[in-house]
Amino acid sequence: MNISDQVLQKDRALQNVRDILLKNYCLTKGQFVLLLHDNNSRLSRILTEAYGSAILQNPHQIIDFDAHSEEAILSQFQIIPPRSVVILVQTVSFRLTKHRLRADLFRAGHLVIEHSRLGYNQEDQIPHYIASLHYETPYYVRATNTIEQLLSQNHSLRITSPEGQELIVNSAFEKPIKNTGDFHKAEIISAGFPIGEIFTEAKELEKMNGTLLVFGFPGKDHLVHFTDQFTVTIENGCLIGHTGPAQFEEIVRMIRDEEVTHTVQVREIGFGLNKNLGFDHRLNEPTAFERFAGMHFSLGLKHAMYAKKLGRKVFQKYHIDLFCLVKDVFIGETQVMKDGKYLV
Repeated sequence: MNISDQVLQKDRALQNVRDILLKNYCLTKGQFVLLLHDNNSRLSRILTEAYGSAILQNPHQIIDFDAHSEEAILSQFQIIPPRSVVILVQTVSFRLTKHRLRADLFRAGHLVIEHSRLGYNQEDQIPHYIASLHYETPYYVRATNTIEQLLSQNHSLRITSPEGQELIVNSAFEKPIKNTGDFHKAEIISAGFPIGEIFTEAKELEKMNGTLLVFGFPGKDHLVHFTDQFTVTIENGCLIGHTGPAQFEEIVRMIRDEEVTHTVQVREIGFGLNKNLGFDHRLNEPTAFERFAGMHFSLGLKHAMYAKKLGRKVFQKYHIDLFCLVKDVFIGETQVMKDGKYLV
């Protein structure tokens, strides 16, 4: 990468994080900001520099995670002002308490911006990550509101793939969860970035049948493996066959062998909306890439948002995303995606 490209990349990062602070989090002039970061990846260093510049006009503190003891960092959290903005920029994930640090911070009343597992992304994927932070919240709000309304009014979902595969869900849907960055009516002001997603699942999990075309999935190394396109066949809500590589078969066997039902349950139905991520704009970190403008589904019994559905006696162990190539999507009779592009 030449010097001019590096400068442009840094400028884009600065503009995008400024928008996150001012437009998503509505940062006010006197609000305290704490930036906790590491320097262990290039993407972490780029974001740290951008946030460091963006918060200069506010009372703030910048802490290098690796230069301080855990006790010193935790004690600092105890003395920052109420409703501070706390920014977490992490090459992997900061482990300070038995709970997720982001959750501990928003439970304490702070506003949290989290960038985690940045080091999982390759060097040539850094521009994709920075672009994915572009402010698109008004679009995300409009699109998710439309999809939510359609899901509440219809009991069917039909998905076709470019090679003619079709998946049909004949069920009502659980209340969708939206990730838009719009916190105007939110009690908890916290998000992991990038954003842009709405997801649900069938109330009757067994009412999903058909075939999907897959181009990526997380492996045991927690990285997305992008492969030649392959099919997965779903019957009565469970994956019963596939044409994928040996690495995928290893994941399928792991789920089937270790889940209490000895099946590979399909649960989450995810609509990613982030236009700056996609088939040709990839990230290897799976929780970030699931925001890509397309659809993903989860394998395994685990789903934190809908955990109560299966009851406390059913141990839910795995949640592994499938990243799918989708052509057309219909919720009821309304088409929401055509030729791989959203119509909402």
